[in-house]
Amino acid sequence: MKLLEAIRTGLRAARVPGQVAAKALAEVEEALARYRITSDEELFRLPDWNLWLVLIKSLLSPLARLLREEGYCHAVSMVVSSVMVLDERAANMIREWVKARCGAGLDPCCRNPPCCNLA
Repeated sequence: MKLLEAIRTGLRAARVPGQVAAKALAEVEEALARYRITSDEELFRLPDWNLWLVLIKSLLSPLARLLREEGYCHAVSMVVSSVMVLDERAANMIREWVKARCGAGLDPCCRNPPCCNLA
């Protein structure tokens, strides 16, 4: 699945240690299994609301929280950037999510300039 590979690539680029990357990938795989999504095509064919629910609420938001708790805020922007190249509709949703999080001051990772530059 290209989504998993994109997340792996973002984590590697951010130099996230193996044990943290493994936890992050396990969380992503669990979310995909919960929604029974087995391919990128299935994910990106979802209607807008469902794509938002799976991609933002069930994958990226928990992943960002995990990386923040583990002390790897810088990795959030790299992972998000890696996922954004997979699908334009998803990229637009991600930009809106980042803009809302950073604009509201809800996420300390937003002090990481690359993150806010996505919006």
